[in-house]
Amino acid sequence: MKVPTVPCPIQGLVPWERGIFPITSKRPHPVLHWLYTIHVRHKDQGLVVHHNVSQEELVQEMQLHMRFKIGESVELGPFARRLILGRKWQFQQGTVIYKIEGPRPGRELYMEQQELIRRVEKVEVG
Repeated sequence: MKVPTVPCPIQGLVPWERGIFPITSKRPHPVLHWLYTIHVRHKDQGLVVHHNVSQEELVQEMQLHMRFKIGESVELGPFARRLILGRKWQFQQGTVIYKIEGPRPGRELYMEQQELIRRVEKVEVG
């Protein structure tokens, strides 16, 4: 796994502790690139502050959250099997955006993870 050296944005939403929570601060680190503070507040519980979360830990959590892999084939409808061409974490929404093979070259589709899951499950149910 290659860990990017570009920092995650402050207030960016990231997966952590079985939820999606904001990064409240960051600071550079000579070896780990960046260290973050994440505020976690589950329903009916108090605030839990996680300090010194590394860039590598955040990237691992993002990868665990991503349901589809690059190169995987998904069925979006009858006769519409498509390849996942790329994926990127969307910090503003706290989700993954997938780049999906289109009907012709240059006509790729972009779809948020929940919408992609919904469409794949709809086809599976029938």
